[in-house]
Amino acid sequence: MMVGALSLGIDKRAVFISFSCRRKMLLLGVTLLLSSCLSVAQAWGGWNFQNDRVRRLEELGIQEEKNLLVLTATTLARVLNETRFLMVEFYNPLSKESQNLIKEMGKAVDIIGKENAGVLFGKVNITSEKLLEQEFAIKDIPTVKLFVEGQRQQPIDCRGVIEATALVAWLRNQIRLSIMLLTSREQTKAFISSKKLAVIGFFEGTIVHFEECEEDGHHLRDLSKIVKFFTMDLVIEYNIETVDHIYDMHIRNHILLFISKNSTEFGALVKVFESVALKFKNKLIFLIVDTDKIDNTHVLEYFQITSWDIPGVRILNLTKNMRYQMPAEEITFKNVKKFCENFLDGLAKQQLPSENIPKDWDTKPVKVLVGKNFKEVVFSHKRNAFVMFYAPWSYKCKSLLPVLEELGKKYQYHESVTIAKIDITANDIHQMFLEKYPFFKFFPAKSDLVVPYNGEYTLDAFIEFVEKEIKSQMESEEWSFEEEESDEQEELSVQDWRKIKEDL
Repeated sequence: MMVGALSLGIDKRAVFISFSCRRKMLLLGVTLLLSSCLSVAQAWGGWNFQNDRVRRLEELGIQEEKNLLVLTATTLARVLNETRFLMVEFYNPLSKESQNLIKEMGKAVDIIGKENAGVLFGKVNITSEKLLEQEFAIKDIPTVKLFVEGQRQQPIDCRGVIEATALVAWLRNQIRLSIMLLTSREQTKAFISSKKLAVIGFFEGTIVHFEECEEDGHHLRDLSKIVKFFTMDLVIEYNIETVDHIYDMHIRNHILLFISKNSTEFGALVKVFESVALKFKNKLIFLIVDTDKIDNTHVLEYFQITSWDIPGVRILNLTKNMRYQMPAEEITFKNVKKFCENFLDGLAKQQLPSENIPKDWDTKPVKVLVGKNFKEVVFSHKRNAFVMFYAPWSYKCKSLLPVLEELGKKYQYHESVTIAKIDITANDIHQMFLEKYPFFKFFPAKSDLVVPYNGEYTLDAFIEFVEKEIKSQMESEEWSFEEEESDEQEELSVQDWRKIKEDL
């Protein structure tokens, strides 16, 4: 809880923060010593050194050319979430004026210094980014715009400035103009009420050095991290209003609870999530995804969440874009806590598009399918396939694997039937027929249709179903053959009639 005030300013003024931290009061003084007077506060956590800058760019999927960030419709949104001031040149690569201004923008970066993360410079190629050209109504080439405080509505136009030092001078003036001076109690109240998080500065003439605050072994090295750390909720609902705040926290590991807010178990499972979140604060961001919201459909698709997976828990590592599925069906404090521990210890099983094909995948009675060989086997049009879709940690799935093994032995040497299984939690097969595991499907050899199995989970029932489908396939082939033969006879009869007619 923040109980004091935080001051932000330029011109080497002192700033103060007061926090209540683990039953002790930490008084932090932060000195802004930038001789260029550009930085009001460091907005990019961990960008104090060049190596951190490169790492951060890689995390966000952003390239850099000649000191300028290469911005697209996707990366522009990411950068706006990460910095206070973003200066962007909209250019045409075939324009000489554009190329000259790119060089001057690069020089401006050198003047300011790359370590100054409060201000960033980028470029947008309008020949490839037509949506951005249209959004910002770019008419003249080149055009330079300044985005302030992450807002993409009504950026400030920088007109007629084409030289590096002039660009820096113009930018410094815009930064000074963006600082609000509060001169009365009423104005201060209005400012606070208009913001979700208000940071107010009290200026003094002295300079106080910054002392590092350590919380749970994690160093908070800049003002933005300190504020975000102490104002972060234990559990956050993922939606359009919170998404920017979530990505601003610079915690790259997210654990998500997919659940309907209208479900009877919602309250109980959220309490479980909150209890676990207390133990992993500042290591994982705990998010709730309401599966009833249409706006969250893309999130469900990304994590391959079906109706049978709800409620469910997943972990996402943003740095490497890796997904993990909790290896337990029941969402309890013990299971979620164990999942988090295994993930942080590097023991969690990654949710991949496909596992590697085992060397002995087709040597046993039950063939082992993965994402890489699934279509090749089940849609080969050479053999019928009866497939079990399972989760390795499911008790029901485990109990049925021996039954499937017996079924595999029966058809091991059959001329047209393959018995197989696939771990559906570790392989993305891009199919729309996913159900609650375990489930079974029959893939006919001569058809792209899929036959679901709805019978009992017993060996005899499986055999009866497979035999029925084999017979159905044979009858279908015989009918097709007879139809072709009938067509040939009809064609011959027509030819015979023509011959008779010619003889006459």
